[in-house]
Amino acid sequence: MAVFRPNESLGHHCNLTRKAFASAVEQELKGSGMSPAQYLALAQLIDSGPLSQSELVGRLYITRPTGARLVDRMERDGWVIRRRDPQDDRVKLVVPTERAARIWDNVSHIGRTVVDRAHRGISPAEIETVKQILQRVRDNLKS
Repeated sequence: MAVFRPNESLGHHCNLTRKAFASAVEQELKGSGMSPAQYLALAQLIDSGPLSQSELVGRLYITRPTGARLVDRMERDGWVIRRRDPQDDRVKLVVPTERAARIWDNVSHIGRTVVDRAHRGISPAEIETVKQILQRVRDNLKS
């Protein structure tokens, strides 16, 4: 059996890249009063609309307890409300508030700034190829 070498692992490089993105977003958010986790959660909610807490947790790849604390803080700060799903009373939807929409208008450029910096010198075709490859990797890991 071959010895595992992290620098040869796509997973290792993805992890390093994720950390670099998170660090860049955190730097850009300084002084905004918003954490990177709150930024990512709000991005998902603004982009997709209301999500169940389970869906949000799944999209953020965080644990249920971590997701519950995150939504609790965002609810406390007036960025989201929990509302019953009209199609399933057992499910609570996490819904962005008007305040969240206003905040998002002020901070949404951060994601674009970080992505533009990360993509510097990389062609759109190369970006698309990487996205397709990473989707295949995720699909492989799910099976």
